Parts: sequence; C-alpha cells; structure tokens
Amino acid sequence: MELAYLNGWLGPLKDAFVSIADRGYNFGDGVYEVVRAYDGVMFAPEEHLNRLESSAAAVEITLPWGLIKLKDIAENILAKSGIKEAIIYIQVTRGTAPRSHVFKEDLQPNLLITVRNMTEIPPAMYSEGIKVITIPEFRWQMCNIKTISLQAGVLAKHRAHQAGADEAVFVLEYGTVTEGASSNIFIFKDEVLMTHPADNRILSGVTRHFVLEVADSLGVRARVEPFNISELMKAEEVFITGTIAEIVPVVNVDGNIIGNGKPGPVTARIHEGFVALR
Repeated sequence: MELAYLNGWLGPLKDAFVSIADRGYNFGDGVYEVVRAYDGVMFAPEEHLNRLESSAAAVEITLPWGLIKLKDIAENILAKSGIKEAIIYIQVTRGTAPRSHVFKEDLQPNLLITVRNMTEIPPAMYSEGIKVITIPEFRWQMCNIKTISLQAGVLAKHRAHQAGADEAVFVLEYGTVTEGASSNIFIFKDEVLMTHPADNRILSGVTRHFVLEVADSLGVRARVEPFNISELMKAEEVFITGTIAEIVPVVNVDGNIIGNGKPGPVTARIHEGFVALR
C-alpha cells in the first residue's frame, strides 16, 4: 500500500493533507530528496540524506532529526508499505505559520515522507534512446540546492513535452551545457566522458556520483569540467542520469542525431556497472 508519513502521522497516501499555512505550500520554502528502493531496500540512503542536510543548511533550515533517525523512519515506512520496487520521497519544509516572507527562526520544520510504487519506465527509453532539447538557462544561481521550488523545472519539462522530447537541457548564454531539468548530462567524445562540475550551476546527482565511480572502475577516462553546446552536438554518445530512470541514452538533441542515432556501447557498459551496485 502506498503510504504517507507527516510529522508522526502515518496512513494511506490518499488520506494525507498539509496545512494551507505550510510554507512549502505558500513559498516553496523547503527541500527534498527522492530515493529509489530495489527489492525493498533503499539505494544509497546515506548519500541522499547527506544531500538533504546540505540543502537544508543552505536555505537555513535546521533539521531537528538526526540523519540516522530519518533513515530509520523512511525504512520503517517502506517496510510497512510492503512495496518492493518503490519511490521514497522525503520533504522538509520550514514549517507552518501565517503567510509572511519573514520567518521565525524557531519554527518547527514539517517532515513529509511518502512511499509509492515505482513508475513504469518504457523499455524503449534504454533500447532506442530519447530526444532532448536545449533551452537557455533561466533558473536562479543556487541549482546545487535541491529545493521544492521547481517552477523552472516544470516549465522546462513542459517545453520539452511540447517539442516532442523527453528532457530539456539548460545552456548558459555563452554556450556551456549545465544539466537537464531533472537530470545530469554526460557526453562521451574522443575517448573521454565529460560532465559539468558540481558547482552552483547544477544539482550534484547521486546517480551522477556513482556513474563517475563506475566509469573509473571500467577504465573509462572521465573529466569533470564544463563542455559547450558544439561539443554536445558532436559527441559520440550522450546520456542523462537520475534516481528514477538511472542512465538513459540520448540519441537526438534539437533534431540533431547523436553518433549513429542509437544508444552507444559506453553508455551500456556504464549502465550495466551501475546496476551491479544495487
């Protein structure tokens, strides 16, 4: 059964409600993480919770729970749900208070955790690859924080959908490619795997981290440095990464065919290496 936990209350997902005075509802004032469970076990919970703590600190939300406690709560909900292939969503908002931009520092944060069934991913995404579009960067300068203020991501995904694509990739005004609306992006060119550095321009993905480790274990040379849109278009292979879909090959960018138009061997090897980590 899909479950929700809200500040100690636990019940069916459909019965969970938040207050209209929750600052997450009014201002998008909160942070979150999404963790995937395989066969009833959360994958890389420590990495996700460490990032949650880092995001909370960046927006000046003090977590009243230790990370071990948060992990225990999430694991308990997952076990009670009985769901083996699950998506665990963990959200912390600043708290509930009368609507005002100025917040009291002693507000009690609200903790929401949901456990849902893993969404079905079409096998063709991996066997045939996906299309993406590029769009000018229009987000704020703190993309390294996993905040629930996702308006820019929503608009970017909508523009991709309107264009018949699966993802939108942000490009800075001088041509540097940063990341996708809900993913990190890698290119493989001239025997080198490249991805943007984990600075304020991107959210440093947990899957991204493991991909770099897998590449190293496979002897695939990787460089964490900026690359531009011309390098993206000329890449031999391109893939995006994320918690839910893991590693997805990209075969078309803005209507331009990547490589031979099919998922590449390096992408496949890295995905196989990642799957072996579960």
